[in-house]
Amino acid sequence: GSIELQTYFNDNIASELEAFTIDAALYQSITSSNGTQLTFNSNSFKHSDGSLVTGDVTIELLEVFDKSGMIRMNAPTLGNISGGVNAPLLSGGEFRVKAFQNGEELELNDGYGYSVNSIVPDGGLADPNMEVFYGRNSDTLTWDMADSSWVEAGGSNYFTFFDSLNWCNIDQFMNTNGPMTNVDIQLPSGFTNLNSALFISIDGVNSVVPVWGFENGVYTIGPYYQLPVGMPVHFIAVAVIGGVPHTAIVSATIEDGHLEVISSLDSTTDADFASDL
Repeated sequence: GSIELQTYFNDNIASELEAFTIDAALYQSITSSNGTQLTFNSNSFKHSDGSLVTGDVTIELLEVFDKSGMIRMNAPTLGNISGGVNAPLLSGGEFRVKAFQNGEELELNDGYGYSVNSIVPDGGLADPNMEVFYGRNSDTLTWDMADSSWVEAGGSNYFTFFDSLNWCNIDQFMNTNGPMTNVDIQLPSGFTNLNSALFISIDGVNSVVPVWGFENGVYTIGPYYQLPVGMPVHFIAVAVIGGVPHTAIVSATIEDGHLEVISSLDSTTDADFASDL
């Protein structure tokens, strides 16, 4: 993908990162500006050589609770089922949790995890069907369901436990009934998968899926996944040209054999794009 586009995503991530300092030897909690509480056990961290971490540890936290963040930080919600097949996820909050000491990225000690108490996005009520998913591959981020997960839905909060660092997600596969279809999207000439990113926002739920397939000038969601016929969505394209974001947001309802032709991308600022989203 384009270096400019990657820089745009990275800059948006950097602007949202929060850092906290804890003592590796202590049982300690941190609370983000969004009110998320992470609690780490004493002696939770190890160096890459396996030795126990002592002293101060920097916890770096990124939280993505809405579609604007999913798109502007390139953290869509596509889950892995099996054999390269994917399906949309409904997110109850995405978290990227990393730990550092003196610039070295740390790992969790075997058998250790940390607890999470987070607010349900959009002021909604917690859904008891949520599971824990972990992110795979940061460039084309997809999500694997944890081997075992425990998520307690309590009013407007989720209580859960992550046993992995990096990308973690509270979510579930979207229920899809009825006929499914492939979806193709055409961008204007000059906008390709080398300089543009394309997403489909699913209306009414906290879900954004990426569009990676690209052949002969046409983007496609196949062979990775399909979408239900009749689903209301917004197609969202973003490219960065000469440091300036160019975007399109187009409302549509998925039809059988859907082809969406996006006629133009307009120059904007990230702040305006965020408010448009």
